[in-house]
Amino acid sequence: MVFRFFLAVMAVLATIALPTTAAAVSCNGAQIAAGTCSVGGGTTGTGVDLWGDATLGGSAGDDNSDGPDECPVVVNGQCVGSSPPKGGSGPTTVSDLESFRPRSPLQFAEPAGWAIQRIPANFWSTARGQVVSGQLLDNPADVRFSPVMFRRSFGDGSRQTIETPGQTWRELGQSPWTRTSTSHSYDGVGDVRVRLVVWYSAAFRFGSQGWRQLSGFVKARANDLTVSILSADTVLVDRPCSHGAFACPVE
Repeated sequence: MVFRFFLAVMAVLATIALPTTAAAVSCNGAQIAAGTCSVGGGTTGTGVDLWGDATLGGSAGDDNSDGPDECPVVVNGQCVGSSPPKGGSGPTTVSDLESFRPRSPLQFAEPAGWAIQRIPANFWSTARGQVVSGQLLDNPADVRFSPVMFRRSFGDGSRQTIETPGQTWRELGQSPWTRTSTSHSYDGVGDVRVRLVVWYSAAFRFGSQGWRQLSGFVKARANDLTVSILSADTVLVDRPCSHGAFACPVE
């Protein structure tokens, strides 16, 4: 008898010690349509956070209750002014949070890794609009990042803020060493480090809903470039270099 009592006590303790299984954080299409599932978002400086809340109705309670809890007013997806308890559990809210970040942009220069003193070097970035996908409340959620500003530090104290990512000389239909909207000429010689930060606007969509624009901007830093600035001297020759004049560069 004592042994059976000991086993019964152990079974009760084991049941109490077991962790309860959390309810699945989800939101179905009917809840979205009814407004009991709300989603919002905000920029964080380097990304976007989306948060969602699903308000679920309460249980009916025991036989002595007079019906289930109700949610007569829903404001911003939250239950407001619910009726007094009727013996069952009241409305519950499950929440979810997901963070999104744009992929790191890339920047390039031509010539690659070097430039000539007082002659334009051209810089550009491959940053483009992108959509980053995830899950929120067990539904698909997307954040769209659109580049709106490019802020570049050329390493010699000069800076540039512009709305275009830039293009190569060939894409622009220009000859090498010519000026572009994103080119820069260096007065001194030596090595410099070029840095670029891209600023994005952001919008999000949840489930089958349309895009919703967010206020604020998200920034992402591109790879740094090391550029060696070289000096160059001009030489007068007696005939075109194509005819083999002395001091012309060797092909």
